[in-house]
Amino acid sequence: MSDRVARIEREWKRLSPRGPIEALSVSTRCRLISEHFHQATQESLEAFDLVPFEWEVLGMLLRRGAPHEAAAGVIARETGRSSASITHRIDKLETRGLVKRRSSKEDGRVVLARLTAKGKKLAAKAAGPRIEAAGEVACALSKAERKQLNGLLGKLLESLDPGGADDV
Repeated sequence: MSDRVARIEREWKRLSPRGPIEALSVSTRCRLISEHFHQATQESLEAFDLVPFEWEVLGMLLRRGAPHEAAAGVIARETGRSSASITHRIDKLETRGLVKRRSSKEDGRVVLARLTAKGKKLAAKAAGPRIEAAGEVACALSKAERKQLNGLLGKLLESLDPGGADDV
Protein backbone atom coordinates (compact mmCIF):
# COMPACT_ATOMS: atom_id res chain seq x y z
CA MET A 1 0.00 0.00 0.00
CA SER A 2 1.32 3.41 -0.85
CA ASP A 3 -1.18 5.90 0.54
CA ARG A 4 -0.06 8.58 3.00
CA VAL A 5 -1.05 6.41 5.96
CA ALA A 6 1.42 3.72 4.86
CA ARG A 7 4.24 6.25 5.30
CA ILE A 8 2.90 7.26 8.70
CA GLU A 9 2.64 3.59 9.68
CA ARG A 10 6.28 2.96 8.73
CA GLU A 11 7.35 5.95 10.82
CA TRP A 12 5.38 4.75 13.85
CA LYS A 13 6.78 1.23 13.48
CA ARG A 14 10.28 2.64 13.73
CA LEU A 15 9.35 4.35 17.01
CA SER A 16 7.19 1.53 18.40
CA PRO A 17 8.08 -1.73 16.61
CA ARG A 18 5.92 -3.91 18.87
CA GLY A 19 2.88 -1.65 19.13
CA PRO A 20 -0.43 -2.35 17.39
CA ILE A 21 0.29 0.21 14.68
CA GLU A 22 -2.10 -1.49 12.23
CA ALA A 23 -5.01 -0.45 14.45
CA LEU A 24 -3.81 3.15 14.37
CA SER A 25 -3.61 2.91 10.58
CA VAL A 26 -7.16 1.57 10.38
CA SER A 27 -8.32 4.45 12.55
CA THR A 28 -6.51 7.04 10.46
CA ARG A 29 -7.75 5.61 7.16
CA CYS A 30 -11.33 5.44 8.46
CA ARG A 31 -11.16 9.08 9.51
CA LEU A 32 -9.72 10.25 6.21
CA ILE A 33 -12.18 8.20 4.17
CA SER A 34 -15.04 9.42 6.36
CA GLU A 35 -14.08 12.98 5.49
CA HIS A 36 -14.33 12.12 1.78
CA PHE A 37 -17.76 10.54 2.29
CA HIS A 38 -18.90 13.57 4.29
CA GLN A 39 -17.74 15.99 1.58
CA ALA A 40 -19.48 13.92 -1.11
CA THR A 41 -22.64 13.90 1.01
CA GLN A 42 -22.55 17.69 1.39
CA GLU A 43 -22.04 18.22 -2.32
CA SER A 44 -24.81 15.77 -3.28
CA LEU A 45 -27.31 17.55 -1.02
CA GLU A 46 -26.52 21.15 -1.99
CA ALA A 47 -28.89 21.06 -4.98
CA PHE A 48 -31.71 20.17 -2.58
CA ASP A 49 -30.84 22.89 -0.05
CA LEU A 50 -30.08 20.20 2.53
CA VAL A 51 -27.13 19.65 4.83
CA PRO A 52 -25.98 16.23 6.06
CA PHE A 53 -27.58 16.52 9.52
CA GLU A 54 -30.96 17.20 7.89
CA TRP A 55 -30.46 14.32 5.48
CA GLU A 56 -29.72 11.90 8.33
CA VAL A 57 -33.20 12.49 9.75
CA LEU A 58 -35.07 12.74 6.45
CA GLY A 59 -33.35 9.67 5.00
CA MET A 60 -33.99 7.65 8.15
CA LEU A 61 -37.70 8.53 8.14
CA LEU A 62 -37.99 7.80 4.41
CA ARG A 63 -36.37 4.35 4.83
CA ARG A 64 -38.85 3.40 7.56
CA GLY A 65 -41.71 3.42 5.08
CA ALA A 66 -45.24 4.65 5.68
CA PRO A 67 -46.12 6.52 7.77
CA HIS A 68 -42.47 7.73 7.66
CA GLU A 69 -42.47 8.40 11.38
CA ALA A 70 -40.25 7.65 14.36
CA ALA A 71 -39.76 8.70 17.94
CA ALA A 72 -37.01 11.25 18.50
CA GLY A 73 -35.18 8.74 20.72
CA VAL A 74 -35.24 6.13 17.96
CA ILE A 75 -33.87 8.66 15.48
CA ALA A 76 -31.10 9.54 17.95
CA ARG A 77 -30.12 5.87 18.45
CA GLU A 78 -30.20 5.03 14.75
CA THR A 79 -28.16 8.05 13.72
CA GLY A 80 -25.77 7.81 16.66
CA ARG A 81 -26.60 11.34 17.77
CA SER A 82 -27.64 12.75 21.12
CA SER A 83 -31.31 13.34 21.91
CA ALA A 84 -30.60 17.06 22.25
CA SER A 85 -29.05 17.26 18.78
CA ILE A 86 -31.96 15.34 17.26
CA THR A 87 -34.45 17.67 18.96
CA HIS A 88 -32.58 20.62 17.43
CA ARG A 89 -32.57 18.93 14.00
CA ILE A 90 -36.28 18.18 14.18
CA ASP A 91 -36.92 21.81 15.15
CA LYS A 92 -35.08 23.02 12.04
CA LEU A 93 -36.80 20.51 9.77
CA GLU A 94 -40.21 21.41 11.21
CA THR A 95 -39.52 25.10 10.61
CA ARG A 96 -38.82 24.25 6.97
CA GLY A 97 -42.07 22.26 6.73
CA LEU A 98 -40.25 18.97 6.09
CA VAL A 99 -41.38 17.14 9.24
CA LYS A 100 -44.27 17.47 11.61
CA ARG A 101 -43.94 16.73 15.29
CA ARG A 102 -46.61 15.15 17.46
CA SER A 103 -46.94 13.37 20.79
CA SER A 104 -47.43 9.63 20.81
CA LYS A 105 -50.99 8.52 21.51
CA GLU A 106 -49.64 5.63 23.60
CA ASP A 107 -47.26 7.76 25.67
CA GLY A 108 -47.66 11.53 25.58
CA ARG A 109 -44.06 12.02 26.71
CA VAL A 110 -42.75 10.49 23.48
CA VAL A 111 -42.26 12.93 20.60
CA LEU A 112 -42.74 11.53 17.11
CA ALA A 113 -41.41 13.13 13.93
CA ARG A 114 -43.17 12.39 10.64
CA LEU A 115 -42.23 13.40 7.14
CA THR A 116 -44.64 15.87 5.61
CA ALA A 117 -45.59 15.44 1.95
CA LYS A 118 -43.00 18.13 1.15
CA GLY A 119 -40.37 16.33 3.25
CA LYS A 120 -41.10 12.95 1.68
CA LYS A 121 -40.87 14.40 -1.82
CA LEU A 122 -37.59 16.17 -1.06
CA ALA A 123 -36.04 13.14 0.65
CA ALA A 124 -37.04 10.87 -2.24
CA LYS A 125 -35.50 13.28 -4.77
CA ALA A 126 -32.26 13.60 -2.77
CA ALA A 127 -31.85 9.85 -2.14
CA GLY A 128 -30.55 8.96 -5.61
CA PRO A 129 -27.82 11.61 -5.78
CA ARG A 130 -26.84 10.85 -2.16
CA ILE A 131 -26.45 7.14 -2.91
CA GLU A 132 -24.55 7.88 -6.14
CA ALA A 133 -22.16 10.18 -4.28
CA ALA A 134 -21.28 7.41 -1.85
CA GLY A 135 -20.74 5.08 -4.78
CA GLU A 136 -18.32 7.53 -6.36
CA VAL A 137 -16.22 7.67 -3.19
CA ALA A 138 -16.12 3.86 -3.02
CA CYS A 139 -15.57 3.37 -6.77
CA ALA A 140 -12.05 1.96 -6.31
CA LEU A 141 -13.61 -1.14 -4.76
CA SER A 142 -15.43 -3.87 -6.64
CA LYS A 143 -18.87 -4.92 -5.46
CA ALA A 144 -17.30 -7.96 -3.77
CA GLU A 145 -14.69 -5.79 -2.06
CA ARG A 146 -17.37 -3.36 -0.82
CA LYS A 147 -19.30 -6.32 0.57
CA GLN A 148 -16.16 -7.65 2.28
CA LEU A 149 -15.28 -4.23 3.71
CA ASN A 150 -18.85 -3.76 4.93
CA GLY A 151 -18.64 -7.11 6.70
CA LEU A 152 -15.38 -6.22 8.41
CA LEU A 153 -16.57 -2.76 9.44
CA GLY A 154 -19.86 -4.27 10.62
CA LYS A 155 -17.96 -6.75 12.77
CA LEU A 156 -15.93 -3.94 14.32
CA LEU A 157 -19.00 -1.75 14.89
CA GLU A 158 -20.93 -4.64 16.45
CA SER A 159 -18.10 -5.21 18.91
CA LEU A 160 -18.20 -1.52 19.89
CA ASP A 161 -21.99 -1.16 19.81
CA PRO A 162 -23.44 -4.54 20.81
CA GLY A 163 -27.16 -4.73 20.26
CA GLY A 164 -27.07 -1.56 18.16
CA ALA A 165 -29.08 -3.22 15.41
CA ASP A 166 -31.76 -4.33 17.85
CA ASP A 167 -32.39 -1.12 19.75
CA VAL A 168 -34.21 0.78 17.02
